[in-house]
Amino acid sequence: MNKISLLPLRNANVSLSMHWPVFSPQECAQISAQADGSRWQSKLPVGPGNVSVFPDATEAKHIEFQKLPLGKNAYPLDQINFGTSQVNSDGWRFELTGIPADDMPWLARHKKGESKGIEWQVDLAESFTSSRKLCFIVQLSDSNSYEGGDVILHNTPAQIEGYRAQGSIIVFPSYWLHKVTPVTKGTRQSIVGWMHGHSFR
Repeated sequence: MNKISLLPLRNANVSLSMHWPVFSPQECAQISAQADGSRWQSKLPVGPGNVSVFPDATEAKHIEFQKLPLGKNAYPLDQINFGTSQVNSDGWRFELTGIPADDMPWLARHKKGESKGIEWQVDLAESFTSSRKLCFIVQLSDSNSYEGGDVILHNTPAQIEGYRAQGSIIVFPSYWLHKVTPVTKGTRQSIVGWMHGHSFR
C-alpha cells in the first residue's frame, strides 16, 4: 500500500541573497595591496582532479585571478567567515563546515575587454565544488573607479547600488544563477569564495 509522506520542513529563504558592509575602504585598500603582481593569471584556475574552480566560466584575458593572500589569524577570512555564518543561521540555515583547504577564496580582477556575451553561472558542480553551499563576493574597488562589473542574481530584485558599495559582501546560495556584467571602464577587484558543508541538509 502506498503511503503519503508527511510534508517536509521547507525553507522560504532558498532564494535569499544578503549584502552588508564588512570592510572599510582603508581595509579594502590594504587587502588589495597584498596581491602579488606576478601571480595574476587569466587562465581559469583549477582545483583537485583538474576541475575548474569556476565551473561555468569562460576564460578571458581581461579577467584575472590569484589566491587570496591571508594575514594574521587568516585575515580577512576570519571576518568573512564570522559574518556569513551568522546570517546563515538566520536565513538559509544550511549546515556549514566552513572554508576547506582545497577550495580557498580568490582575488579576481576585471578589466575592460571584449565580451562574447554575459553568461549565467552556477558555482556548484562536481568534485570539490559539490559541497559548496554559499557563495560570497567582497567588493574591494571604489564603485566610482570603474563602470560596469555589476553582480546580477537571476530572478532576484536588482540591488546594484548596495552590491557595488566598496567593502560590502554579497552572499547567496551556490546553486543560484548569477553573472557579472563586463567592465567598460577602469578595473574592478573583488574576493570570491565559498562556504562549504556536507551533503545538502
